[in-house]
Amino acid sequence: MAGGRVAGVVRRLVMGVVAVVAAGALCVPSAVAADSPGYWYVDDTGVRDAWAQGITGEGVKVAVVDDEMISNYPGYAGADVSFKAAIKHGDSCSTSKEYNGDIVTGRRTIKADNAGRKAGDGGIYTTHGTNMMAFIVGNGQGYDGNPGVLGSAPKASVTSYAKGFATTGLLDGVIVPCMDSDDAPISGPDSIRAAAEGGARIISLSIDQNITGLGVPSILYAVRHGVIMVTGRGNDPVKGTKDLVGKPGAMNEFPGQVVTNMVDRDGNIDKSTDVMDGNVTTLSPGVDVLRYNKAEDKAPQIMGGGTSVATAVLSGYLALVMSRWPEATGNQILQSLIRNTKGNDSGEAKLDPEHKRGFGEVDLGKLLEVDPTQYPDINPILQWQVETSEKHEETKGMYTSHADWEDYSYGETDPFDGDNGERTIRVPKEAELVGQELDRQVKAWKRVEQCRADGGSDCMRYSATNTADEADKSTPLPDTGGGKAVSSGLPSWFWWAVGGGAGALVLAVGGVVLAVVLARRKRNRGRHGGPGNSGPGAPPMPPAPPMPPMTGRPGVNAPTAPRRLPQGPAVPSPYGDAPGSGPNPYSPANYSRETASQKPQLFAPPVLSKHVPR
Repeated sequence: MAGGRVAGVVRRLVMGVVAVVAAGALCVPSAVAADSPGYWYVDDTGVRDAWAQGITGEGVKVAVVDDEMISNYPGYAGADVSFKAAIKHGDSCSTSKEYNGDIVTGRRTIKADNAGRKAGDGGIYTTHGTNMMAFIVGNGQGYDGNPGVLGSAPKASVTSYAKGFATTGLLDGVIVPCMDSDDAPISGPDSIRAAAEGGARIISLSIDQNITGLGVPSILYAVRHGVIMVTGRGNDPVKGTKDLVGKPGAMNEFPGQVVTNMVDRDGNIDKSTDVMDGNVTTLSPGVDVLRYNKAEDKAPQIMGGGTSVATAVLSGYLALVMSRWPEATGNQILQSLIRNTKGNDSGEAKLDPEHKRGFGEVDLGKLLEVDPTQYPDINPILQWQVETSEKHEETKGMYTSHADWEDYSYGETDPFDGDNGERTIRVPKEAELVGQELDRQVKAWKRVEQCRADGGSDCMRYSATNTADEADKSTPLPDTGGGKAVSSGLPSWFWWAVGGGAGALVLAVGGVVLAVVLARRKRNRGRHGGPGNSGPGAPPMPPAPPMPPMTGRPGVNAPTAPRRLPQGPAVPSPYGDAPGSGPNPYSPANYSRETASQKPQLFAPPVLSKHVPR
């Protein structure tokens, strides 16, 4: 693979941007006046009662993946905060020349272990990420004696993972990519992996990014280790999916994540997002909150916060819950989250049949009262999504074996999205790892239950979370092309290193539409494809792994044998090679590099890109 070709592709990828959502040490929480209108998400939800009981998030590590943050923002005084960046090659990254103009003034640099920005630098006093972190640990103090953003988990340990550079103007702008020494942008999946490896138990994701298949193992690493990932739907009236099935090609709808929508003080969904969206799991405060509106602001205002604020607020609440129940796994806390929502006293998860409110609005009081260790160490959102995908003809087979798909290939479901049923869900080959992970979690919990039935002690050592390190070493990834399956337990840099450095990371930046990629077979005719996909002449498809049905959900049957998802036509390689020839993207030399189409495009409309002004 010629280095010049790679560099050219990378430079084109740089032109993509990451869309952000709306628009983030409490020294003495009680010093901030109660009943302040913009602090209702603290005053009305039991947060101050938790503080009075010493429940402050202490001992819980949280990560915030967003744009660079103002490290000396006054609201962080006394907080345990740090600022990093998951830079793949080298210890720093810089703006690309394409952005050294109107959007970013001068050439700027982010360092891997010192990714913070100083207040006033370039005229910027706050960023989207600064707001988000403050909604978790902010002490309520702002600039020049003004109030600031107030967080709900003042003693949590929070690390920022910068995805790129902030810009001036409204905080619903873009994140400008930061390019490392190999001309590759910081990747969202890499940031998630770095946060999970760094010990984060909660990852707050108020940004969106499409991912290619090679980003799947990094996000799945966090799922496997019981890390709770909280994200938000878009701040717009665009309908989502018809049911809770997840999207394996989207960073903010990846299976197993908590997807939030925003509600006001009375629990009403904001009118801008009050639409069907099957992937919404939880409602969280995000309307009429005190926040900053522009990067140049030194005084906040009460206005709509958007689903990104709902994401950060919920992350803070979950940090309180983790500090209250330190023995519970992340999966068990997720079980409690969806079973103990406001108005649901059954103790069972109940999904809104209209697919607007998910499992309901977060109820912090219940989460602090109900011991989550009674629940299985199985990610319930992951389980629900895999099971539900098998119920629908359009999505059946998304998370089952794609062993006969060629390397670096994709399939597409039949139209399933809620927008007039016209949109499909793109499925990378690596989505099969999602089904494998759920199967692992279910089997691990059965072993825990058997241990307990036999009168054993310390049976939780067999649970999915507590065996994640062992699973890292054995979870297979697609064939490398040389007849050997690589292990997801090895870090991405391993495959780069063994290839002599030839396979540097290039992730498609958020806002770039997932590309059609190398070595894909031509689409077969027919609704679900012909030989090689499904129907007469197709190889036998293994049945989906047995999964116990979720309680409280009517009409759920055992999964049936899935159909094969059709694949798209082969396209020329972005490296200039003919389809099916040239370098194998799954080889050790190329495993850490993702490719995009030769002509990147932006989302239309951008997902998670706007504030909700009030």
